[in-house]
Amino acid sequence: MAKKIAWFVRLGSLEWSRFTYARPEGDALQLLGSVKRGPQMGALALTQDGHYVQVVGDFITPLNTSQLTRAVALAKTREPERHALPRMAARTTPTTVPVVTVKRRRTYVPN
Repeated sequence: MAKKIAWFVRLGSLEWSRFTYARPEGDALQLLGSVKRGPQMGALALTQDGHYVQVVGDFITPLNTSQLTRAVALAKTREPERHALPRMAARTTPTTVPVVTVKRRRTYVPN
């Protein structure tokens, strides 16, 4: 039996801008972020009637609304951790001095 691949959603304009252009005010699509499932990738948008679609350029593909509703809810819970800055290790000065070995070069002297 084949394993079902879940949808992975990332929210934000930085995500959808890789796949399509900004839509004008009053457009039928509201761009939310990006969506990925296996090799299938694109911008995630919501239509006026509440259906999720995948947008790549001008090509629009309808998606399963119930599956995407769960994936978007999960992405909203992950959102704060994605924007958090990673902790940087404190820089310390090295206690030992590195050893550098300089090797002599051999030169060829013809007879």
